[in-house]
Amino acid sequence: MKPKNIARLLAAILFLSTIAAPTIGRTEEAATQQDDGGYVLGSIFLSILYLPIKLVTCVGTNAGAAIAYTATYGVPGNYDGGTNGRDIGEVARRSCTGDWIIPPQQLKRDYGG
Repeated sequence: MKPKNIARLLAAILFLSTIAAPTIGRTEEAATQQDDGGYVLGSIFLSILYLPIKLVTCVGTNAGAAIAYTATYGVPGNYDGGTNGRDIGEVARRSCTGDWIIPPQQLKRDYGG
């Protein structure tokens, strides 16, 4: 098969999969999606407020963890034979994990029906 024909075949497969994929997802989503507009609007508004707070917390905690790690390098930690670096790294990692955007489902679970 010529490279030109292979490229056309791959383009056709990509095109068909792109067209077919949204319809497959929509059939399931339409049956399960019952969010009220208020929850979606609240999600957008609260996410706009929450995202900068989460970013500052993540960056600030990692900067503080870097300073703490450097200052306590080689100091024995709270567990068997290790240093404080493991505990400091765990605190820094946890400050950046979790949701960065508040989904409407979370608002619905927390505040309503």
